[in-house]
Amino acid sequence: MKTLKRVLSYFGDYLPYLLVGIFCSAIVAVCTIFPAWIMKSVVNDVLVQRNMDMLHWIALTLVVVMFVKGIAHFLETYLMHYVSQSILRRIRSACFDRMLELSLSFYEKQRTGQLMSRITADVLVLQNLLTSFSSLIGDTIAFIGFCAYIFYLHWKLAVISIVIIPFIGALINKFSRKMKKIGSRMQSRIGDISSVLQEFITGIKVIKSFTLEDFVRDRFEQANGANFSETMRGGRINAATTPVIEFINTCGLAIIFWYGGYEVIHGNLDAGQLISFLTALVGLFTPIKNLSRMSNTISQSVGAGERVFEIIDAHVDVKERPEAREMTTCRGEVEFRNVGFAYNQNEPVLSNVSIKVAPGEVVALVGPSGAGKTTFINLIPRFFDVSDGAVMIDGADVRELTLNSMRRFIAMVPQETLLFSGTIEDNIRFGRLNATHDEIVEAAKLANAHDFIMSQPDGYDTMLGERGVNLSGGQAQRVALSRAFLKDPGILILDEATSALDSETENLIKESLNRLMANRTTFMIAHRLSTVVKADKILVLQRGQIVEIGSHSQLLEKQGLYSNLYRSQYADQVNL
Repeated sequence: MKTLKRVLSYFGDYLPYLLVGIFCSAIVAVCTIFPAWIMKSVVNDVLVQRNMDMLHWIALTLVVVMFVKGIAHFLETYLMHYVSQSILRRIRSACFDRMLELSLSFYEKQRTGQLMSRITADVLVLQNLLTSFSSLIGDTIAFIGFCAYIFYLHWKLAVISIVIIPFIGALINKFSRKMKKIGSRMQSRIGDISSVLQEFITGIKVIKSFTLEDFVRDRFEQANGANFSETMRGGRINAATTPVIEFINTCGLAIIFWYGGYEVIHGNLDAGQLISFLTALVGLFTPIKNLSRMSNTISQSVGAGERVFEIIDAHVDVKERPEAREMTTCRGEVEFRNVGFAYNQNEPVLSNVSIKVAPGEVVALVGPSGAGKTTFINLIPRFFDVSDGAVMIDGADVRELTLNSMRRFIAMVPQETLLFSGTIEDNIRFGRLNATHDEIVEAAKLANAHDFIMSQPDGYDTMLGERGVNLSGGQAQRVALSRAFLKDPGILILDEATSALDSETENLIKESLNRLMANRTTFMIAHRLSTVVKADKILVLQRGQIVEIGSHSQLLEKQGLYSNLYRSQYADQVNL
């Protein structure tokens, strides 16, 4: 009920539309009851007494009533569709806004397919609840109206009729509980399919190169089969709901018909009243049947709603303080002051890290895999919050600065370049959204990207495929560097930006990097130690701690971990 109330609370902002829709639903319900009410006159006045005036009046009235019902039904459907779609739009936006606020730690614990499923498939299930809300109101009004009318006609027959309702209610509750559980599992299975598809599409090159097609096919079939089994469970319950309830309805109708005929034979009820009663009773079963289906819809929607609200309610661990101030300039001084960090409690990744970097210095981070290099650079733009100590930029704790203003002065060039769908110019413009075309061209020239861009079919207007698949690795890297040049940051973070490139392309990118690093504080993760020889400081990390600091020559003289790593790489190159 908590989740259902939360979904329905969104209707509060659309109260005028909702009230008009409810009013139209009431009109539709009254018009639905009208044929049962008029049936008494049809039998007694028209068929028995042969009253022509009554025949004309009934025929004309039916046409008018059905016309009014049609107009009311249109308005009700349209208004409730507008309200439901507006609410769905808000829920999707709330999900996406929260996903933008969440830190990297959230995404490292989630599967991409499951997240996509929640904001697409689960929200669509909620649509079933919202769009059928008006029919819930209309069916409720019709149910109450039919009940009132049959009690008005013959209260004894009405009591017998109403006795059957608790049995129907018990069945509805039983089906509803099962459908809620199955509905939640169905959405989870759809998320599993999305996850397998997402991994397949993004990893298609690896899958084909390692001939993993059969393995991936088996994984997809497992997820697809699990979804099929869960869906069929729900289908069996949905399929059983209507015939079981209709059978109970028919049994009750037979009893009522027998007792009503008995009352007519003994003169306690006329034929018109009995026909009108039976017509109303048949009409009563329709909202009961619809409400039973609505119960299943609500159960499925609650399961989907819980998954959607898990995202909206997800804890934001990197929050901007209310008193945070804007960062207007950046000299590039960075200090780690006794920094400690852990993704999971009692599992430290960095411990007591202290280092002060002067503006314009080039700092290289080296060390074995898992030493904490990536975590170190992710703390600078505050992708995570430190567990202990503080990260300072120009003497200010990054937690005291607004995130957007602080990150505006930091540019990252990752090892794996990510380009978005759109033109080459659009992708460069992400560095500064208000940049002019001339500024974009200048940034591309600085990144040695202009020549290859102009060789493309449409130059800067060339459309890129998803993740920039129609560019080579070196070309994509230069587009990313153009983005960094356009941003003109005070602090630059490089994650092995020249890895996996041919020598000619690597030289072009190194030339671009040298321009980009000029007069900027630069942090670079280096796996190939030949790229860090000219760094002002080299930080050697091991098990989350800085074990050595110095220049290349100084660290070689120490004969420590850096020296061992460097000689090991050099020996490998000689052996090659």
